[in-house]
Amino acid sequence: MLKKSALGWPKIAGLGIALVVAGQFSGWNFGLAAGGWMNMLIATLLMALLCGGLALCVAELSTALPSAGGVFVYAQTAFGPFVGYLVGVACALALTIGTGAAATFICAYTESIFGIGGWTVKIALFVVIIGIHLRGVGEAMGLTFIAGVIAVAALLTFGLAMAPHVELSNLLALPANVATPVSLGGIFACVPFAIWLFITVEQTGSAAEEADNPGRTMPRGILAAVGTLLVTALVVLVCAPGAGGVELVGSAGDPLYAAMSSNSAFGENSWLAKVIGCGGVFGLIATFFSLVYAASRQLFAMARDGLFPQWLGKTGKRGTPYPALLLIGAIGLPMSEIDPATVMLAVVLLLNVCYLFIFGAYLRIKSSQPDLPRPFSLIGGKLVAWLGLALTLVVIAACFQLDLKMLIALGATFLLCIFNFLLRTRRSTAIEVPDHA
Repeated sequence: MLKKSALGWPKIAGLGIALVVAGQFSGWNFGLAAGGWMNMLIATLLMALLCGGLALCVAELSTALPSAGGVFVYAQTAFGPFVGYLVGVACALALTIGTGAAATFICAYTESIFGIGGWTVKIALFVVIIGIHLRGVGEAMGLTFIAGVIAVAALLTFGLAMAPHVELSNLLALPANVATPVSLGGIFACVPFAIWLFITVEQTGSAAEEADNPGRTMPRGILAAVGTLLVTALVVLVCAPGAGGVELVGSAGDPLYAAMSSNSAFGENSWLAKVIGCGGVFGLIATFFSLVYAASRQLFAMARDGLFPQWLGKTGKRGTPYPALLLIGAIGLPMSEIDPATVMLAVVLLLNVCYLFIFGAYLRIKSSQPDLPRPFSLIGGKLVAWLGLALTLVVIAACFQLDLKMLIALGATFLLCIFNFLLRTRRSTAIEVPDHA
């Protein structure tokens, strides 16, 4: 049993910010190398529309159907058990492998600032963060909220410090592989990296079952998170390449630190660059915390519903799903050795497949269950959902830049999961309808 009424709206907002904020310290910048700054700016605004609309649709769904399963429950309600299961698998897999990318980016910052990285840091991260989650949701979310606040403060400080160093010529300089400042092809290439500035904010819905008064808490928390993330995304998108240059920032594992310590800004020995870099580490750790939280609740909810092995649905004395937490560590740690750009594209592809079904579930539940109590109702919700569906299809198409080996690995994982579903369904049917012959 999960702990009820453990989270108020500030912690919900903190969860939403922390889920995403690492993407504003690392990862998004690969889009600059793919398409240049203008294309990246347009792609970012489009992805803000997509993720903001999605988060608002989820806010309505999470108050009507509060559950730790989040998106899995919405898809299951709208389209039945099989589709709900596939969405739950895609979501849980994306969040779990995302911990590997987060660990890689943390190591990039700690190596630049402190000269420490590699397996020592990665193992310590997984052990400490999963250990704190095992102690309880209040402790985990309290620390996540604090880390998220520090990260946002670091991003805003970065913007104030770097604004005087921003030059338009730096922003408009084109990478060698980009022919024109604005093009459909350039925007398309930037899309999978631009969405990294906002992606997974919708997973805040997984906290609805543990929220205090979900009807008020969930929409307030999600709206606060989306508004904060839009401001900080624009800060890093303008200030990092504007001061450090598109070429330098576009290829860095630690783009904010790289921009601040460049010769055109504060130089290598800048104490302020190290302070902001430390804020980056906090932000990345906050996202790590939140990914572990959301993934463990997804696995727990699916196991509780009989879709995964029963042992994944167990909780400890403190009400935490400890087997699910340990499984995340076992998968996430090896994933940290894979190229982070490859992991990012895999995460984006998996989550956007989920987004298709979330928008579809929103539209279907809205039509089929108009009388369902909705403590929060999104104005113009159907229009928002249709626009979101169209943008999601664009993102999915853009993700087929993905490495072929990773696509094959994802396909094989889904085949195994489908086999698991069919086996469990057949077994449960055999139990419900015994043979009396």
